[in-house]
Parts: sequence; structure tokens; C-alpha cells
Amino acid sequence: MNKVDSNYFNNLIKQFESIRDTVHGDRQAIIKTFSAFNKDKDARITSFSKLINVFNSLLLALTFISKHLLRKDWWQANYSETIPEYDLLILVQEFESFSKMAFVQFLFSSVESSFRLFLRALDPEACKGGTAEFISIYECLFKSKLSACPHEGIEILELLRPVRNTIHNNGVYFHPSGRDVEVEWNGTKYRFIQGTPVDFVTWDFISSISDSLRTLLRTVVEDLSLIAVDQEITDPFVS
Repeated sequence: MNKVDSNYFNNLIKQFESIRDTVHGDRQAIIKTFSAFNKDKDARITSFSKLINVFNSLLLALTFISKHLLRKDWWQANYSETIPEYDLLILVQEFESFSKMAFVQFLFSSVESSFRLFLRALDPEACKGGTAEFISIYECLFKSKLSACPHEGIEILELLRPVRNTIHNNGVYFHPSGRDVEVEWNGTKYRFIQGTPVDFVTWDFISSISDSLRTLLRTVVEDLSLIAVDQEITDPFVS
């Protein structure tokens, strides 16, 4: 509960603000590319809107920690009982962990929902109408429906998918077959060991992979196959 802690979260805020602002730039470019369609409804545009919302929610959480949860006077004003400083640190760490897991979950869901919509637009019959397991969705989309396969996109999702799945087990990796998995991405090998907590999902890792997802999303949306879809790809997730 000191200046160092505040600086730590302020640096995280700047780091993720930078990526969020880049997504804003991506969205503006995509709006120009698909200017014939409603920017609030077409999935090629709303995919970036949803991504921005996810980043904004994370930034709100990090700002709340930095501006309030690290201040003793905030706790004194909002709690009738005095909480020992050690317990305050645990509460902050738990909320930070909660924010981290929520961000990964919603980041993944945002991209997954968009890719399912893209596949349905390109081939309504593929992968059970876009309802199959996500691995089938992105492999079909990347390898046979887009004009160019973003191979690095497969690597990113092959890594992020088991990371997302560990959230269901409070950060511990479990596979139905009981086998360990090793995934290589960006020159680094990441190991998922059965029944063992995943320890590499740091803020730096999340920052790096979220920016790579942003790049992947733009690559997919600007693919000639999706540009050629001359009707609105309605996003039912956006009200």
C-alpha cells in the first residue's frame, strides 16, 4: 500500500491504454473500409467495438485499484471495521487476480464470437452452422474460408484456448485425457502440466497476446473474402 504499488498499476494502465488506443485506430480504418454498412451493427466493425469495451473494463478495474484500493482512507470511509494492512494487500491481490481472469475470459469471448459470425457469413453450413467447438471454427475459417491463412493466428489461439480453459479450474490446467501439452508461440514454449497451476499468465504475457489478437482480428477482417461479403454481417451481440 505505497507509492511503488501505485506506480505498478499506473504503468499497467498506460500499457493497456496504448493497446486500447491502437484498437480505436483499427476500428476507424475498418469503418472506412466498410463505410457502406452500419458501424453499430456490422460484425466486421463491432468486433473492434467489443474489443475496446473489454479493454475499457480492464482499465476501469486497474484505475479503481490505483486510485482507491491502495488508499487506506478509502477503506476507512467505506468499511465500518478496521482491516489490517496485511489483509488489505490480500484483498487487492485477489481483486487484481479477478480482473486478470475476467479480462482473459472476455478478450477470448469477444474474438471467438466475432470469428463465429465471420464463418457463418462465409459459409452458413460450416461447422454445424458455426456452433461447433471453437478449434473447428478457427481452423475452418483460417484454412479454407479466408483467401490467406494467418498461420500465426492459429498459434495464438492454440495457446490462448487452454489458458482460457484453466479459468474454469481457478488457474489449474486439466485435460480430459490427462495429458500435458506444450504450445510454442512467438519463439517461446509454454507448458500446460496436468493438475498444475499455469504460472506464465503475467500482465506482460496478457499485454503481448492481447495486442497480437488485435493484429489477428484486423488481418482477418481485412481479408479479401470478408471484404467481398457485400451484405451486412449482423452482430446479434450488440444492442
